[in-house]
Amino acid sequence: MLKRAVYVWEAPIRLYHWINVVLIIALLITGLYIDKPFAFQTGEPYANFIMGKMRLWHALTAWFFIANFLFRLYWAFAGNEHAQFKPWRKGFVADGMDSLKYYLFLKKEHTVHTGHNVIAQLTYFFVLWIGSLFMILSGLAMQGEIAPGGFQERFFGWVIPLFGMSSPVRMYHHLVAWLFVVFIAAHLYLVIRQEILDDDGTISSIFSGYKYVIDEAGASHEKE
Repeated sequence: MLKRAVYVWEAPIRLYHWINVVLIIALLITGLYIDKPFAFQTGEPYANFIMGKMRLWHALTAWFFIANFLFRLYWAFAGNEHAQFKPWRKGFVADGMDSLKYYLFLKKEHTVHTGHNVIAQLTYFFVLWIGSLFMILSGLAMQGEIAPGGFQERFFGWVIPLFGMSSPVRMYHHLVAWLFVVFIAAHLYLVIRQEILDDDGTISSIFSGYKYVIDEAGASHEKE
């Protein structure tokens, strides 16, 4: 079956993706340590201030995460159609039901999408967009407690009373972090599944930007 290459993921999207991978892993490791320390060192505390270092690295990584998040938000408007989320488009619901049935093994065939299908778009929106936004706001609010009257408390301190007190904010911050872990596992499974079943270059596309679709005209691997 002849296929042609279609340019789907622009360089800024691919760059955002890999930077996000590194940042999320770093945030998970440091965040989980802050919650429950899993490494200890002997000696004087002033020379082995592990918790302090973890909190510092977590905070610094969070600022890079925020910058990357804002860049992706900008590219949702500046990028091509595959970088955008348009739930109001015609056929969005129908495509979503088609993809859901395919994932639930209720049908063998599905509508082929060069970019993300509706289920993937919705998952990314609620986890990587809404989830990330919550992590940013709650994280900045909790950091603001360290320096009362500072920049972060003045602009993000409203998050704490919204949940009543800081302990629920910390709990939900922790739970959403585990949601990211579940998302990563599901994402890897679905990407590998897509690559095997559709043979469309899903995995390689995040490096090259190109995915492969059936060429109705008979052209083979011609780049658009």
